[in-house]
Amino acid sequence: MAEEANWDNTLEEWLITEGFCCAAGLAQGADGMFYAAAPAAEEAGWGIIFKDDHEEDIMQDDDSTKKVTINEPSALKQVAETGSAPASGLWLGGHKYRVVQKDMAFESGEHTFAWILGAMPKKGVHIVRTPNGQIIAALYDEEKSQTSGNCKRVVLAFAEYLAGMGY
Repeated sequence: MAEEANWDNTLEEWLITEGFCCAAGLAQGADGMFYAAAPAAEEAGWGIIFKDDHEEDIMQDDDSTKKVTINEPSALKQVAETGSAPASGLWLGGHKYRVVQKDMAFESGEHTFAWILGAMPKKGVHIVRTPNGQIIAALYDEEKSQTSGNCKRVVLAFAEYLAGMGY
């Protein structure tokens, strides 16, 4: 528990405090499950980045809709590994993001990362997978005067920090 709180605070320090991201999470690459979230106060980050399995109406090829159970961690894992979302989409915190850009061999500093940008109206998420399989998700909100570029810059700096520590 203390280690989780420590990672929550580390996320907050690197990604939230300066105001470039509205929320962030750290997940294991093995299953896509978040183990840390920020903002840390009152666990606010968890409410933004994660929602338990839930049903959503997903548009089918024939323009009909079908109820599908959304498992956010498995979608995050797939996106971080392949750069592509599952058929049901990339969902974080109950919101659907479209994968709009990716570079699965993005070089930053001395390391190579997988980098994916997910977008929805006025919001987005930068997802970075470190060389040793940690997944960072950093969310920004244009209505809070946050930009994709600043969010990307700080999430990559944090990814370099993690990679330098062997994560």
